[in-house]
Amino acid sequence: MSKQLLIYNNIQPVSSETHRDWAIQIENHAFTAEMNSVPLLATEIASVARELPVIFAKTQDDGGFVPLGVMGLKKGQNLFLDDKKRLTLRYVPGFIRRYPFAFANDGKSENFTLCIDDQYEGWSKDGSQGKRLFTESGEQTDELKGVMDFLKDYQYRAELTNVFCKKLSELELLEPMEANIKLKDGQEGGGFNLTGFYVVNREKLKALKDEEVLDLFKKDGLEIIFSHLQSLQNLNGLVNKYSEQSKTAA
Repeated sequence: MSKQLLIYNNIQPVSSETHRDWAIQIENHAFTAEMNSVPLLATEIASVARELPVIFAKTQDDGGFVPLGVMGLKKGQNLFLDDKKRLTLRYVPGFIRRYPFAFANDGKSENFTLCIDDQYEGWSKDGSQGKRLFTESGEQTDELKGVMDFLKDYQYRAELTNVFCKKLSELELLEPMEANIKLKDGQEGGGFNLTGFYVVNREKLKALKDEEVLDLFKKDGLEIIFSHLQSLQNLNGLVNKYSEQSKTAA
């Protein structure tokens, strides 16, 4: 089965009947091994921007935009896993922290259903290892209640992120960008190009009307934009990381 939502293999609704004895134990981030980028909440961009390049990509469904933290230069490559498959990032984005849980809906209502990736390796279906989802009587445990609270907050922030990205689009601030990656020691024939991503155009930002700038400022949009622009300098560090890991693997 093809991946759903980048890292989810098989999403199923959670129920006290089916998952009464299930427990969860997360020991590493091996499930991110093939993620070269991670979707971000707008409120996370300032934190992520300290370590990763933050760019924008077009969504396939509605032609909108989504912010991404770049973790690799090639498809299926995550450069930020250590030898124990744990992320070395100081700040782990919420998209990763919520796994293997997620909210889902049918697109016809505002009601969301708690779901899990039931193929995740960290499940203990007899409850012998990890933290249980339900008590023996079928009530939610504190662990599951905490997950629910986190997902509700995540969903709220995801909606704010959609509003922010829509505003960037309406102001025509985003433009496609291409990065020419040059590698040392003749690796990969000397380099390659990265395409298909968008960044805020500084000149268009400067050309905004005063009231538009004030509106962005009051909604913390300017801080997010400047963090995004500053983060693009991390691309050089990503290239160096790629080169070093390529040497080690050779």
